[in-house]
Amino acid sequence: MKKGIETDLKRHYKQIDKALPWEGRKDLLPGIKSGVNSYLAEHPEATIDDVIAYVGTPEDIAAEYYANQDGGNITKKIRIGWKIVIIVLICLLIAALIFAAVIVTDMIISGNGYFVTETFVVSTSDVTPADFI
Repeated sequence: MKKGIETDLKRHYKQIDKALPWEGRKDLLPGIKSGVNSYLAEHPEATIDDVIAYVGTPEDIAAEYYANQDGGNITKKIRIGWKIVIIVLICLLIAALIFAAVIVTDMIISGNGYFVTETFVVSTSDVTPADFI
């Protein structure tokens, strides 16, 4: 294998890896790499364009993977994803409520918040006109 094609192959494998879901990565990528190595052994002067023509673009590989998947399996994964998103949002909401409760409680205890616990009463007999000058 030529030295220059190795870098291009790594980039191509990384793009395939990004295009596939986790299950596809662990199932397909080793087979793709093996097929590319066999192809390069038979065609030592092949370029990256030849390899892409042989195995396909990352989009083609991902489309083929999804075309071979059961629709119910994909729907199940989407539902699980939405459940995870909802659980995370609920946890964030609970954390925000706890934070707000702690802040309000601290304000009540310290007396620096909205609730004033001390009242001052000034008698008019204690004030003289000289106090205002």
